Amino acid sequence: MKMKNFCFTTFKELLSIDSFAKSWETIFPYQNEEFEDESIFLICHGDAYFQDHLRLDIDLGWTSNDKQWIKQFQGLQIQQTDDRIEGIIVLGNLSVKGSIINEEGDYGAFLYVAGSITCQSFVAGGSVIYAQGDIITQEVLISHYNHGYFKCDGLVTSPVLIISDHYTEIGNYNTSLFYYNDRTGEYPPENACYEDAETGEDWLCSPNLTKLLDNPTPAFEDLIFDLNDGEYVLSKATQLPRKDEAYWLKKIYKYWNNLNRIPEEFKTQQFFKKACEKYGAFCFPHFPERFITQAVCEQEIQKKGTNLKYIPEHLMTRELCYLAARNQTNISSIPPAYLDKTLIKEVIHYNESEMSDVPSQFITEELLIDYVKLGRGLWLDKYCEIANVSKITVLTKALDSGIRFIEEIWGFHFREEVYLYAKRLYDNEEHQTAWNKYVEKFQKKIDRLS
Repeated sequence: MKMKNFCFTTFKELLSIDSFAKSWETIFPYQNEEFEDESIFLICHGDAYFQDHLRLDIDLGWTSNDKQWIKQFQGLQIQQTDDRIEGIIVLGNLSVKGSIINEEGDYGAFLYVAGSITCQSFVAGGSVIYAQGDIITQEVLISHYNHGYFKCDGLVTSPVLIISDHYTEIGNYNTSLFYYNDRTGEYPPENACYEDAETGEDWLCSPNLTKLLDNPTPAFEDLIFDLNDGEYVLSKATQLPRKDEAYWLKKIYKYWNNLNRIPEEFKTQQFFKKACEKYGAFCFPHFPERFITQAVCEQEIQKKGTNLKYIPEHLMTRELCYLAARNQTNISSIPPAYLDKTLIKEVIHYNESEMSDVPSQFITEELLIDYVKLGRGLWLDKYCEIANVSKITVLTKALDSGIRFIEEIWGFHFREEVYLYAKRLYDNEEHQTAWNKYVEKFQKKIDRLS
């Protein structure tokens, strides 16, 4: 089969090709995008072949002067301009030795193939993709997410075929291992996939699918990730990569969610140490608790106070909670058993925005006095109402704590009663120098009182 070269063309020139113009009329109502007449495309007037993977995610090159990207197109010369390439048109058959991949669910390049497509696997996401002939994959075809459009007029032959919340139209299909289509609901009941009860987001794979795959694959997202890496994924495949420690380290370094997938045999002390160097306490829940020591916990909390939420229950101490407070933890990261007024004051002292998450029973006059002394004191009226105390009482008692708090209190809660109370306290010989400094700084506000 003789392969043709690619060349540049414009959308206007594409519409002058009768077969393409008719096809465009068919898919235009669904693709929700209009191209300018001068929008740039790549066209092959015949059959096309790619030695590697064909990636449709447009953040991976897709400009006319990107040398690395351009070289995959036979016969195409780099341009001096940086025009964005909107898509690929193949007026024949498309053969890809690797996979066709559109991992990004929100967007992707346009792909039109007048003939048939053969590839290793096919991931369709935010792109608009139209094949007028058949599609044959060696392993998986998955169309995912609710953007994009996938249309095949011919027969889709794929051992695994998955349509997940994606606008997909296919003439017919032939699957030997697994079929799931939540757009139509017409699939074997035992292939049903389901929403993760914990996150409410991930779409978890049917056990019928996971047992076909070589890697632990809880969710469609994990399958797409492996396909995006260009891997063969079926356990019966003969071209599987070596799944050793280096393989799984590379996986977790590239994408944090792969921490969920590490096989038990690789959850060693050495692997934990390397994962911890990359992700810190975030990786704690994915490893045996025997690897997590008090010293490691302190180290991670000193890096970031919110790491407190990853500490195993048997290692949690009041001292760790205070250490987390000094490193700007959240109220929500502290176990309720350790929460008291002293610890809350410590949290607020280092992270005053956490005031909004303080349980109402801890919002007292004493806490509010400390709160306004720290700075802005946002929503003070609301908190005073919760504590059933007067705002003026809180502000004047805060002023009682010393003249150095005038700047914070006047800066965010300046009013006549507050000014006059401070004047009675500090406009005297003992405090004259400091008092004059604050009066000078806030003179405009003071003048407005008179």
